Amino acid sequence: MASALGGSTADGMLAEYVVLPEGALVAVPAHLSSVEAATLPCAAVTAWHGLVTRGGMRSGDTLLVQGTGGVALFGLQFARAVGARAIVLSSSDEKLEHAKALGGSILINYRETPEWDVAVMEATAGEGASHILELGGSGTYDRSVRSVASGGKIVQIGVLTGFGPKPDLARLQMENADIIGVTVGSVEHFTAMNAFLTQQAIRPVIDDVFGLDDVAQALTHLRRQAHFGKIVVTL
Repeated sequence: MASALGGSTADGMLAEYVVLPEGALVAVPAHLSSVEAATLPCAAVTAWHGLVTRGGMRSGDTLLVQGTGGVALFGLQFARAVGARAIVLSSSDEKLEHAKALGGSILINYRETPEWDVAVMEATAGEGASHILELGGSGTYDRSVRSVASGGKIVQIGVLTGFGPKPDLARLQMENADIIGVTVGSVEHFTAMNAFLTQQAIRPVIDDVFGLDDVAQALTHLRRQAHFGKIVVTL
């Protein structure tokens, strides 16, 4: 965490020149542009680390993703590539339609269906999701626990609704399910993921691109949560 770019003790990347340790660098997949490659180091590696490296997601599995941000959509693309089906949650029907085009097979508007865990179990004939990308925190955790399949994995990557009441984890024991805590990933993860991206010809989903003079506008766009995929700033 101490060396994370843009973290509490290290500068970020909004600069024309930066100094980086050689061991922290990986080659950009040849089929991607610089704009596309810029989306990979955090969102893509996080999804890959949690779902593929440690989660072992494969053909026949069922992935539940919360929302349509960067990590969620990379998870959706990885699921499609390995042959897993994907359940997508969103408050926007328009975003759900975009997610369907990327391979989402079960679409749930959580604003219209606040008890989405019940909808997940119904849509999977009572089995639940073998893999869940848990982004929400206290606002979603209990429903994720109630949605996980026997032997399933909840990949905890975010706490967007904050730390709050402790979820009831008893069901995890009854279902022999796991919680996998994930903070981004390693160079080894990144290199393996890039090879997979190249093999599968996967391209990141980019919502909008802003110039350096429009950084404030880009951050405002991010806070509005109206984006689908990644937001990029070019130099």
